[in-house]
Amino acid sequence: MTTPTLLERFAGQVAAHPRAVALRHNGTSLTYRELDEWSGRLAARLAAKGTGPGSLVALAAQRGPAAVAGVLAVLKTGAAYLGLDPAIPVRRQRRMVEETGPHCVLAEPGLDQFPTLDAPRVTLAPVTDGPLHQAPGQEPDDDALFHIVYTSGTTGNPKGVRISRRSVRGRLEWMWQDHPFPDDGVLAVQKSLALVASPWELLGGLLKGIPSVVLGTDELLDPVLFAAAVERERITHLFLTPQLIAGLLEESAKHPGGHRPVLVTSGADTLPVDTVLRFREVWPDATLLNLYGMTETASNVAAYDTARLPADAERVPVGRPVAGASLSVRDRLGRRLPSGVTGEVWVSGPPLALGYLGGDGEDRFTTDDAGVLYYRTGDRGRQLPDAVLEITGRADNQIKVRGYRVELEEIEATLRKAPDITDAGAYAESEGGEARIVACFTADEESGPAALRGYLRDRLPDYMLPARIQQVPRLPLSTNGKLDRTALRTLVRSIGQEQTAGFTPNGDTEAAVAALWQELLGAPPASADQNFFDAGGHSLLAVRLAKRLAKTAGRRVPLRRILGAPTVTAIAALCREIQQEDQA
Repeated sequence: MTTPTLLERFAGQVAAHPRAVALRHNGTSLTYRELDEWSGRLAARLAAKGTGPGSLVALAAQRGPAAVAGVLAVLKTGAAYLGLDPAIPVRRQRRMVEETGPHCVLAEPGLDQFPTLDAPRVTLAPVTDGPLHQAPGQEPDDDALFHIVYTSGTTGNPKGVRISRRSVRGRLEWMWQDHPFPDDGVLAVQKSLALVASPWELLGGLLKGIPSVVLGTDELLDPVLFAAAVERERITHLFLTPQLIAGLLEESAKHPGGHRPVLVTSGADTLPVDTVLRFREVWPDATLLNLYGMTETASNVAAYDTARLPADAERVPVGRPVAGASLSVRDRLGRRLPSGVTGEVWVSGPPLALGYLGGDGEDRFTTDDAGVLYYRTGDRGRQLPDAVLEITGRADNQIKVRGYRVELEEIEATLRKAPDITDAGAYAESEGGEARIVACFTADEESGPAALRGYLRDRLPDYMLPARIQQVPRLPLSTNGKLDRTALRTLVRSIGQEQTAGFTPNGDTEAAVAALWQELLGAPPASADQNFFDAGGHSLLAVRLAKRLAKTAGRRVPLRRILGAPTVTAIAALCREIQQEDQA
């Protein structure tokens, strides 16, 4: 018996449950029949533009029903897609489009950022008339391209990774088999379609007849709103970063009788032991999986059920292979290492990507004497006595920021291209268990970080922007002539000790806000009206600021209010306003 294709699974759900809810978003819902007809009419318009097997579609969409309809439409034509998130800087999107050369652009209104691209256009909006696409008699084979995902690169430019249909389908089939949905299952959609893990959220529940709920941006930023959405929508399945899990646990613990998820998976960053132990306390009957994988392996290749974790563990393992993957630990010559010995983790098997666009970074893919293809992950790890894999660190300068992969070399290379910059270096430090990037530069003249931050914001996604940008007299080098990041960190700290705050706080409340500012960003505010985000802040740091301000204001400070006026003066005024409201 052959395994149904992804489109056959979707067609089966449409035929069996045409009026069942497929997607919910912002208080509205979309049935299977409505989604099928929408995507079918889009597919017909794509096909009329010449899109078919072997084609690539640039798919630009916000997280929402349109993104799901767009992916289905592309699959119905037999084509593949390049997911484009509007949060990605326009310069970066255009480079991705130039490199991939899509046959067609399928974009929501206002998201087509490619005026010079000579390719047909189809508007990604609800379509209620026109013909439905007649699917080809035979879908592309498993080795055909499913989508292209860009990830941070060491050369200064992002790398495009080609993901096959086999890899995506294998990931879906594994989850469906090992962790089937209950009848009342509800899957949360919170990832951008530009991420390698997005097919699970976009298709995982949809193809199994389980409603999917697209969470709003505000809900993903504010733990209070996030917990309320999980309760309201009765969400059972979540794929979250450790930071989101921790925030959700904190809010859920305040309402012990509330709804509880069935399965929570985490795989974008290191999962702390403390988070696992807290999970057991708050949701004792739920399953928490620690997943392991990367873009080059089409998301996840190992999983660990944290219910097995000893209370005195130092790390949370990433587990055993899944989805047909094979994992091994090797030395620098590629020889297998025995259990307990630390080396580089290699991956082989069906999850492997088809390779990089243009061959950039192909040295990461290697073939052994038997002709087996492997991907060298750059992760250092070891196999424990029970054959469970544990990751201990990195062999290079790659880090994870808010669940995203970041190569420090790309930040450095981008900085070096800025006007008047002679050299650049970067390192990562930790704040509250989260990586924070510090970028340093040398220049012939004294230069402030404000202009450089704007330069970087036009070229790098939000998660790659440094929390601090510091001019230094020189970049320290090691004996082999490479950047000494440890010495650079020491140098920046010594400069920081010499610097003082750029303004005098007006009263105790402003002083408290300025102190939290420095604690979160690693440097004091330059002025009372400096923008928190221009100083290196981001959405999750704003969440942390709102939480810590409760001590100053007397109760929780609304995150939305901080986002609307993110300066020391405005935040302090907000705290005083809350204090006065409580007194009244």
